[in-house]
Amino acid sequence: MSDAMIAVWETSGWSDAGVGVAAIHALRDDWASQERLRELALAGEPVVIREAALLAVALAPSCLPVVRQGVIATQREVRAASVAGLHGDPLARPMAAHLLASDPSGGVRAAAATLLAGDPRYTPALRRALEAPLPSPEVDPEASQLEGALVRALVREPAVIEQVKGRLAGLASDVRDFVLEDLWARPEQRSYVRALLAHEAALVRASAARALRRDPESASALLDLAAGDPSPLVRAAAMSVLGFDAVARQVRAGRLADASEHASVRVAIVETMRAGEEEMIRALLSDPSPTLRGVAASALRDDAASVAARRALVEDAEPFVRARAVSSLAHQDALFDSVMPCLEDPDPHVRRAAIEVLGRYPPAIPLLRRYIDAPSPVGTAAMQALRDDPGSLPLLRARLRPAQRVERRRRLRDLARDPSSVAGVRALLDDPDVLVRADAASALGDAGDEAIVRRLDDPDPWWREVATRAVAGVVEAREALLRRLDDGDGAVRAAAAEALSGDEVAAPRVRELLHEPAAAVRAAAITALARDTGSVERIAAMLDEPSDMDGDPAQLAAARAIAGRPEQASQLRAIVERGDYAAEVTRVALESLAPADAPAEPLLGMLDDVQELDALRIPAARLLWAQGQHRGAVIARMDDPSPALRAAVLELLGDDASAVDLARARLRDSDARVRAAAAAALRRRAPTDRGVALVELVEEMGLATGGRLHDAPIPARSRSELCLDGDPRKDDVLAWLCARLASDERGGIIAASAEVARSEVPWGDQDVYLVRLPFDQEEAPVAAGLIPMHNLIETSAMARQLTAERSSSIWLVCADVAFSALAPPELDPGAVAWGPTYFGVRIGRSR
Repeated sequence: MSDAMIAVWETSGWSDAGVGVAAIHALRDDWASQERLRELALAGEPVVIREAALLAVALAPSCLPVVRQGVIATQREVRAASVAGLHGDPLARPMAAHLLASDPSGGVRAAAATLLAGDPRYTPALRRALEAPLPSPEVDPEASQLEGALVRALVREPAVIEQVKGRLAGLASDVRDFVLEDLWARPEQRSYVRALLAHEAALVRASAARALRRDPESASALLDLAAGDPSPLVRAAAMSVLGFDAVARQVRAGRLADASEHASVRVAIVETMRAGEEEMIRALLSDPSPTLRGVAASALRDDAASVAARRALVEDAEPFVRARAVSSLAHQDALFDSVMPCLEDPDPHVRRAAIEVLGRYPPAIPLLRRYIDAPSPVGTAAMQALRDDPGSLPLLRARLRPAQRVERRRRLRDLARDPSSVAGVRALLDDPDVLVRADAASALGDAGDEAIVRRLDDPDPWWREVATRAVAGVVEAREALLRRLDDGDGAVRAAAAEALSGDEVAAPRVRELLHEPAAAVRAAAITALARDTGSVERIAAMLDEPSDMDGDPAQLAAARAIAGRPEQASQLRAIVERGDYAAEVTRVALESLAPADAPAEPLLGMLDDVQELDALRIPAARLLWAQGQHRGAVIARMDDPSPALRAAVLELLGDDASAVDLARARLRDSDARVRAAAAAALRRRAPTDRGVALVELVEEMGLATGGRLHDAPIPARSRSELCLDGDPRKDDVLAWLCARLASDERGGIIAASAEVARSEVPWGDQDVYLVRLPFDQEEAPVAAGLIPMHNLIETSAMARQLTAERSSSIWLVCADVAFSALAPPELDPGAVAWGPTYFGVRIGRSR
């Protein structure tokens, strides 16, 4: 392998999140990937990567702390995935009850309801959630998901059955099916389910038909529905559950042969094919309907008599049919060679089907490796097909990290300048990966290599564009670049203009492109001429020209070109006042205006419009704050739905005395950016002070040695309560609980950065112990080696065994602020606070 290929290998990874997610799914059982999956579950980005990793590691006991930590993530998808992953964790149920009552996301609450289902201790909480008004789908698109989870959780509660029946028509089909099947299993409810076959809503009749598939008393009614219900949805449901008697076979055969019957009914018959029906379904392989041809091919996958006909469908005009036909050949090994050409099919679903079939065919494995970086569904299928191939595992494992294109470019640039390795870089110009080809071209262009200069005249416009960008700044290539200004391809002309940016000699030629009909070419010319004083007035005038594009790149380039020029302030102000420019153009104007030049009324309108983009509202807030007279309106946005705006307002407050209470409140914000801004605001008023080093304290008390926490001074998981009043172990127990909150996930090593202090609070008759970590909870796993939510769950389980007349509360606080600035929330005896800054438990009050 050449040095250039090694550079590509070592810097490869997921080119987009979809590739990373596919790699996670493929490697969930690969022991060598578990540590990386754990890292991604703890702090993977973007959100879909962390979500997929959490679900992948959820069944591994060693990853339980990581899954627990995910329930306080900012992203609702991560919280929902974490809760779903805790279904086997009984200690997580109190936390799930908290989420059910308080989380703003219907999807997270649905996961919590599923976790709590079947536990009688939480039935009242589930009933309260079901009886409360649900948010509208406009407010929370996951509201129906929450309703379905609650209904599933409570359907076996006698007191809830009538309420569920009243909701039947509005439930999702899968939930309604679940409810009716559960009701049919109860003899006293079967007559109710049978009566629903006459319900006015077709969706309800269809669900009832499916629920009654094992009910002999409903056979006649189901036949009637299959033959004569006005709704094809109901006929299809009834047809799929008909029995095996002669009458049922006759009805099915008649409907299948009736070309006027709705396609969904005929599809239902094919998908529930019974023995003896093969011949009439073979006839559908040539049916005019592509849907029927496709489902017939799938239904006949084990039918030897139809192999030739299904093989012919691999070349059908319809992608759906081709994909189904390819999949149907999975069990005919002799036909793998006929499937191989389908890897090049123009439709991705056909390529996916071919990959799934060929994954069982060893000679095809090297070919499948070429597809692992393809977009879904092709790349996902390739990774799944290769997951059991030892030779492919290194490729898949590399996709658990994002592609390091910056590092790849650096290494290829170095190699392109080395005469001994430049040939390897040239070879990459033919690499199947378009990004690798582009990076190699850029490296060769920087080196002035002839191989890329020759590509300036390549017949392929893609190569001319890549080569043009690659040789930007190369003096020897100027004449060739000037020729490319007249290229027949707009993308090449744009690239040439940008490559000649700042070239005074070329400026007159580039100015000619300001009149180009293509907006992208005009934008490139404007960018190239941004520092050309002779072009400024013409560029500014282009902002007044009408545009029929939403987000015209030429207008955006023009705004950027005049930004920062005092003589153009009136033009920038007009952009803000008009309010009809694209958001990016307006943002450039806002960020370029001096406060004295900014119009207040449009800024106030942007600030108050919660539907407006943060990219406009935040610079509007900064300008209004700098103007001085509208600071109240800015402070009022502290409760804004946008976390980015809340954080920006906190930053604007500076060291203003009024910021303290606002920042204290926002230290508990659900978003890490807001918490960081609140902590910074509090530090400006009071620098972080020092508490007592926790590890030193517990070592002095004999509860730890060498920073490692000893076993608890009380029995773990005791069945009886321990009253601390008068108990000589009281101080040891409280100190040990503090240390457990601030130790690693196994309760072993205490975080060296943890400090402890007692606090006075304006509520309750109790002692308050604060253990402070100078990090946000999202940083704590890496910065301090501990997982706050996991520690709280473990510590609270032990604290529930304790009581005292003066019931102490113990807190892990994840914030780099002074102890005097901390204000933990009020807790009732025996209650728990679940973060995201204050992780606390209060022991019960002795009776």
